[in-house]
Amino acid sequence: MASGWAVFYFMVGAIEVTGEVLRNEVLCVTTKPLLMITLFIYYITSIGKIDGKDKLMLTAIAFSWVGDVALMFASSPLSETSPSVIPKHPNFFLLGLSGFLITQILYCILFTKVSYRKPPILKSKPWVAAPLLIFTCLFLYILLPAIYRNEAIKPILIPVLIYALVISLMVLMAINRYGRVNHRSFLAVLTGAVMFMCSDSIIAYSRFISYFNASGVYIMVLYIIAQYLITSGIIAQKRDNPV
Repeated sequence: MASGWAVFYFMVGAIEVTGEVLRNEVLCVTTKPLLMITLFIYYITSIGKIDGKDKLMLTAIAFSWVGDVALMFASSPLSETSPSVIPKHPNFFLLGLSGFLITQILYCILFTKVSYRKPPILKSKPWVAAPLLIFTCLFLYILLPAIYRNEAIKPILIPVLIYALVISLMVLMAINRYGRVNHRSFLAVLTGAVMFMCSDSIIAYSRFISYFNASGVYIMVLYIIAQYLITSGIIAQKRDNPV
């Protein structure tokens, strides 16, 4: 049954991406809210008894759903060149950001709940975090001035900065699972975390720096795969260490 829900998740995702390609807003609004609902069911049907770690994962998926739905109603300062079939307001961006911020915080906590009692890799080899830290600093160096120069969106500079730092921390926590969970779980979660960060980076770039038409496609492809990989990685960890 669980594998069937995984297939259905990617079917919904394919329709959502098709809507982005065709720029069919009705199709996107119909399918996007189904993504996290389907992933939620996939997780439940893949595990046995629900423990504290499972509750964290399910809550993270729920807040991702809040973020998904809110961002559908968020107007963009750069891309609103044609009328929308749904009402939009810039405040929905902050609601979506808040939903995903809680998701990232929950993922940070979840990724610390490891299976094996081994020292974290970042403690013995902190240099492995260098590529992530360099990317984060360079991206913020480009992003923050662009927000600061735009009086209409300047008030959200601090929330965006906080979110960027938290999602970077989430990736660091995924890296820190190395050797402390089974390899399949580690690779799935880390790949998903990096793809999630890339998806959000494209959102920020297209929303605040330079909008481009294909951004929605790239964002959703990365996001759909990222959420599935993180979810399946946590499932793989639970199956390896069910207690």
